[in-house]
Amino acid sequence: MQRLGFSFVLFGLTLVLGVVGVMLTDGLAPGRVAPGFAALAAATGGVFLVLGLYALERGRDGARHPG
Repeated sequence: MQRLGFSFVLFGLTLVLGVVGVMLTDGLAPGRVAPGFAALAAATGGVFLVLGLYALERGRDGARHPG
C-alpha cells in the first residue's frame, strides 16, 4: 500500500510541477497550452497527491496496528 501511495504522490507532484513549468514557459510563446487543459491537469495532480498521502497514512496505521 505504501508503494502505491508513494507512486501516486510522485506522479501527482510530477504532474503539478510539469503544469507549472509549462505555464511559466507559456509566457514566452502564449497560446501553446489551453488554460482548461492546464487546470484539469493540475486538478488531476492534486487528486493523485491526496490519494497518495491517504494511502501512505493508511499503510502507516496498518503497520502500527496489525490485524
